[in-house]
Amino acid sequence: MGAAAGAGRGYPDRAGVAAERDARLDRCMRALHVLVTTLVSGCLAACSASNAEDFTPGATPEPDAEVVQDAQAPVADAMISVDAASGGDSEVCTDSVDVVFVLDVSSSMGFVLDKLTSEIGKVVTAANELSPESHFGLIAFVDNHALDASGVLEGGKVHTEASTLQKAFQHYKSVYTDHNRNPGDGPSGPDTQNPVCEENSLDAVYAAAKDFPWRATATRVVIVVTDDTFLERPDNYGDRDGDGDWDLTNFPKEGDYPAAWTLTETIEALKASRVRVFSFTRLKPPAMPALYCGTPRRLPWEAMPWGWSQPYNGTPPIPQATDGENFDVEKVKAGSLSLTDTINKVVVESYCRPPIY
Repeated sequence: MGAAAGAGRGYPDRAGVAAERDARLDRCMRALHVLVTTLVSGCLAACSASNAEDFTPGATPEPDAEVVQDAQAPVADAMISVDAASGGDSEVCTDSVDVVFVLDVSSSMGFVLDKLTSEIGKVVTAANELSPESHFGLIAFVDNHALDASGVLEGGKVHTEASTLQKAFQHYKSVYTDHNRNPGDGPSGPDTQNPVCEENSLDAVYAAAKDFPWRATATRVVIVVTDDTFLERPDNYGDRDGDGDWDLTNFPKEGDYPAAWTLTETIEALKASRVRVFSFTRLKPPAMPALYCGTPRRLPWEAMPWGWSQPYNGTPPIPQATDGENFDVEKVKAGSLSLTDTINKVVVESYCRPPIY
């Protein structure tokens, strides 16, 4: 349904955008090579122009004025070439780095929290090598979401150390993942509360765009990890039988978990905040779906990649719409793709490169 509707549309070519950036960098490096070569040639020319017969040991020779002038002209031309190749901006980039993790903490996602707990130090170190005092945020979601407030800045919304992030990952795994509890309900909320297979990543991503205190000078990256698609307003994640009510008390118990935003609204919010989204999601349904998620679905199994690696009812997937990229979370689970190395790679590639929408 959604995949077929969007298959013929002309979405931005991420490979083309990357090629354009690489070509621009190549032009800049070639112009810089011209500048350095010209400087060296000018110095050699000035030295050779000195009259060796008039040279006195200990004295500083006076270079020929015409030689110096001739050497300076191509240097100036080369400097202009460097400036032009870099788009007219010759200033060194001094962006800070802001990264927000938007994590599915449902019962199937404990392996992600374990990996991040053990390896988040690598991510923090790599970001700080780009820019000291990098900022990190965390939003956990299932059928609703919570913006973590256990950090050290901005009322706890901002983490700057790997140690506080590790504690946060462990907290959400033990309190929410292990008990199938919704983060927005708090640690004392009802457990075994996941009435439908789809997860509310959409509202969590919207919250990342609007509620995290992004710095004005920051390269802004959102990392999403989930294994299913999402619903849009006016649907409700707590209505497993689709009757418009949430009054069933047998397992899995229904609850009132309305979807607050649409995909289009969420993409607009991300673009307004100049955010890139990189996601780790399923690329296809599992071989035995019933064993993967035992609760009802609102969308077909084939819809699992919608919104992440495939269009959602004709709308481009979030990573593509925000100049980001999607990766296979099953490879992360199998150990054939490093979650933290991939995160570091996309942060480095995004640094000082404003998203192209």
